[in-house]
Amino acid sequence: MKEFTTIYLPSKQLDRKMKVFVMLPNSYNKSQKHYPVLYMHDGQNLFDEELSYAGNTWGVFEAYEENPELPEVIIVGIETSNDRTNLLVPFEFNFKDLDMVHYGTEPVGGDTDKYLSFITKELKPIIDQKYRTFKSPKNTALMGSSFGGVCTTYAALTQQTYFSRFGCVSNAYYVIQKEMETLAKNASLTKIKKLYMDTGTKETSTDITQEKYIDSNQAIYDILKEKTDDSKIKFEIIEGAVHNEAAWKKRFPEIIQYLFND
Repeated sequence: MKEFTTIYLPSKQLDRKMKVFVMLPNSYNKSQKHYPVLYMHDGQNLFDEELSYAGNTWGVFEAYEENPELPEVIIVGIETSNDRTNLLVPFEFNFKDLDMVHYGTEPVGGDTDKYLSFITKELKPIIDQKYRTFKSPKNTALMGSSFGGVCTTYAALTQQTYFSRFGCVSNAYYVIQKEMETLAKNASLTKIKKLYMDTGTKETSTDITQEKYIDSNQAIYDILKEKTDDSKIKFEIIEGAVHNEAAWKKRFPEIIQYLFND
């Protein structure tokens, strides 16, 4: 049975009410254990087909039903369907500079610091108070896809005070490639426990944009792999993987296993 809790949380950081979904581990109500916490962007797409984009979810419930050996974690999904690009892309950019005017011609992005402050200063304290969580960074993770992967990578480079495990999926770095590479070159990864990155070979329907996905992800990985031990970073180019929830559903269990297997 699919059970999750919905929380509406007023945010001073973002000056709006945020919608959050919480899924507890199967053993939560049968024990007094404490659990790691995974915060995920695009929470509307995690659990419920009726809430999700195009009726597809990440299949989080199914993953745990089909893989009972997966590490148990509290999963907190944050709805980011409103103002998504501004929240998840840390540097301002314009789609028209990328020859993608069908997405708009006005500057977008740049509110990620506020969004991450909402998570760390407003949401996390409530989750830690309400549930039996391991509160330390070493037991706190962040994950997202596409622009959510960009946001998660940015957090890996700037927010190690709060998180140490990061799942960066189908990352659309190319919209702010130069800024992300500069940040990566200047960042320390000393406090990171696990950093997962991937991209598919069919993220888009155009060869030019698809090449941007692979090249941009490879470039970021090449910088970061020099800054940490091989056991702490993993990068996969997944043959045939497309850019949607059905594809992310397939690799969700493997990512969870990697992020929390220690």
